[in-house]
Amino acid sequence: MINVTYLFLIFSGIVFLGYILNELFYRIKILITLPLMIIGILIGPIFHLIVPQGSATLLDLAALVSSIAIAFILFDVGLRINIDELELFKATRFFLPLAIATGIVLGIVIGLLTGWNPILSFIIGFSLAGPSSAVFPTLSRIAKINPRLNNILVFESVASDSVQLIIPLILISLLQTGSFSFSSIATSIFYFFILSSILGVISAFVWTFLLQTFHEYSKEYSWMLTITLVIANYGVASILGLNGAVTVFVFAIIFSNLPRLFNSFDKYFYNVKPEFNHIMEYQKEITFFISTFFFVYIGAILSFNTGSLSLLYIIIISIILSFVIVVMRMTSIPVLQEFFVNKDKKSSERILSTFDVARGLSPIIIGLLLIDTPIPIPIDIEAVLGLIFMTVFITNVIESLGIFFYAGAANREKKDMQENAVVNA
Repeated sequence: MINVTYLFLIFSGIVFLGYILNELFYRIKILITLPLMIIGILIGPIFHLIVPQGSATLLDLAALVSSIAIAFILFDVGLRINIDELELFKATRFFLPLAIATGIVLGIVIGLLTGWNPILSFIIGFSLAGPSSAVFPTLSRIAKINPRLNNILVFESVASDSVQLIIPLILISLLQTGSFSFSSIATSIFYFFILSSILGVISAFVWTFLLQTFHEYSKEYSWMLTITLVIANYGVASILGLNGAVTVFVFAIIFSNLPRLFNSFDKYFYNVKPEFNHIMEYQKEITFFISTFFFVYIGAILSFNTGSLSLLYIIIISIILSFVIVVMRMTSIPVLQEFFVNKDKKSSERILSTFDVARGLSPIIIGLLLIDTPIPIPIDIEAVLGLIFMTVFITNVIESLGIFFYAGAANREKKDMQENAVVNA
């Protein structure tokens, strides 16, 4: 095992690296996620600095690490969303057809290129159907796009989990039993969205009331108590069979918007308003800390074991799948036309929306689930995990490249605005 002193040095080095990368984004638009994933790959599967070669310790911790990271990140994102600007119908009209169509096309391509069972191919395809619920929410904290578009893309990254998790879970059940019912699909969607959201709403009202009632006793610890409730919400939702990510996201949105939603009840929230600012300030720092280590962790659990398929062939398939993801997204961008401030085809907002293709946790969860699920057909699980991990990595590379194009377009637009201002003056 690694020396404790070296572990401390790695730990502190990652924190400082995350800060440097965060600052570099403002200067040269380097996306923080890819360099952190590369660091994870170096200290994980390449040099085995964290765990010995062949150890499954990091994979065993995947559920815990991912739950904590997603809870903290989505809580931070939800706090910064103005509910008046969140257009749910239009957001759903964008993400749902895109995710379903992408999952179908990816499933077909995987089946053709690997010869795997069609249901297994679609399980993998749908797990890769939507953007990461961690990457864009992290990026949205530092990218400069208008609030309407930002809310649509953030909502997509969270809501796409419904396609990436529900459909693969249904297909896994189909592999196990040989049948499925539409009632089970409806039940899954109901639990995923409706009940998860209701739990988040109720928690937000109850917690705001408690902060107000015990304001004098809790004001110094409001952030710590609130984030504890966030983690509890995630856990309770999971125990009840709901989706913790949706619950936390809805809780954060309602919690931060209550004073605006109920102006007539302003007196009930008066003492709580300073606490909102206190919580958001602390949450900004802790989200940076958590997200930094999360992306390193994703890189550390990547595996170069590819089973019966060669690593080169896995890379080729992953590149093809990533290309399909980009093409499918490009075809859907016209739906977002009304949300772009600049309607030009080379505008920075259009470029950022087009290259928001980075995959993250959901496909990895589905891949790990296949390990523990008894399925009556032979599955080359190492090849499946290798394909998922490599596609996640390549899509993050593509999004990182897209950030450079976005930065160039944003700089041009800023320069044009300054020149126009001078001319008008």
